[in-house]
Amino acid sequence: MRYYETLYIVNPNLENEALATTMGEIGTELEKTKSKLINHRVWGKKRLAYQIDNQKYGSFILLQFEGGEQDQMNEFHTWMKLNNAVLRHMTVSLEEQPEVYVEEVKEAPVEEEVKEESASEETTETPATKEAPAEAEASEETESESLEEATAETDENESNDESENSEESSEKETKEKEAE
Repeated sequence: MRYYETLYIVNPNLENEALATTMGEIGTELEKTKSKLINHRVWGKKRLAYQIDNQKYGSFILLQFEGGEQDQMNEFHTWMKLNNAVLRHMTVSLEEQPEVYVEEVKEAPVEEEVKEESASEETTETPATKEAPAEAEASEETESESLEEATAETDENESNDESENSEESSEKETKEKEAE
């Protein structure tokens, strides 16, 4: 069996409903040729290489199908040329059967996932945390104290580094002045 792919460009100003009806008309016209439709999807709105009917952009639609009767295919191409909604079209023969296109589902934003996870963690408390809330608070306090100590140490180290850097820069300046 032969497989074909038709790429056609329609007016980019068509609304979603008008675009869907145009795609439906083209699909029914193709079925008259006894062809089996595999994929029929919108690629999207893209800039054209040159203006067609005073349009700089066009909505590209990809149509993949299994070939039918060749006599009726010529009638289909003539119908596509005469269709006012179609700016241009091109059909090519494919060497192998195309895969059925499946829309990728967009994942929920990360923020929503984090909220869902935190909500599920709150509802799934372990019995140990229910029995000993005082112990949990005590461990949190020790963690916060150790964090405070660590930040204090880093602050001291940074201030020492800054003083060393200022001493080094002043020494370099004096050496440069002496060299001049």
